[in-house]
Amino acid sequence: MRTAEITNVLDEAMTPARVRTPLPCRELDPLPGPVSRASLVLDLACIFLPARTRALLSGQGGEPGSVEEMVVRWAHVRVGSIVRTLLAGDVRVVAYRPDAAALTGLGPGLTPTGDDLLVGLAAMSQRLVGGGLVEARAAVAFTTSLAGLPAGETTPVAHRLLQNASKGRFPSVLASAVEMLGNPHADPESLRTLTVHLAATGAHSGADLLAGAISLVYGVIDGEVKR
Repeated sequence: MRTAEITNVLDEAMTPARVRTPLPCRELDPLPGPVSRASLVLDLACIFLPARTRALLSGQGGEPGSVEEMVVRWAHVRVGSIVRTLLAGDVRVVAYRPDAAALTGLGPGLTPTGDDLLVGLAAMSQRLVGGGLVEARAAVAFTTSLAGLPAGETTPVAHRLLQNASKGRFPSVLASAVEMLGNPHADPESLRTLTVHLAATGAHSGADLLAGAISLVYGVIDGEVKR
């Protein structure tokens, strides 16, 4: 990514969090070639994962018995189910809809945690299709399931993000970070910088978007280790 493009992304990420319109969205740039699991492992060592992102990835966070703890645990289970279905190559839209429906509107905020997780997952699924690690038809089935989620179950801003994601358009700050993962031309400093600013976007949306994206990366790497 060129220096000017990175600067623009960082400027967007530092915009005040409580905007009333969706984050600017765009399509992902194509990958220059296949992505190896080894390169993803190396990239994970460079990125910044805030405490909230780590909590969603582990399913452990919040005060015991609190609403936050329940949201984190519920989200972790549902995201894990989507990841497994994606990596199994399931091409049925109905295979993704129950988990997606259980996530939309989950949690507080202008864009609830569950919706941000879905958008992050969708962006990374598309990225890993380009890298040869996710079945293209499975990723299409998942993103298609987002288009059918009812608007009344979440906020208008989150619903707009879901609709954009179903069409292959993602928040620019998320897209720029996702594009760096597995990219042979990416450098560790730029990757860390972009994930830091993604995590700082909004009150918690950036950290939640990042958790959705990284959950699929973890699934890909864990699947290779188990084999």
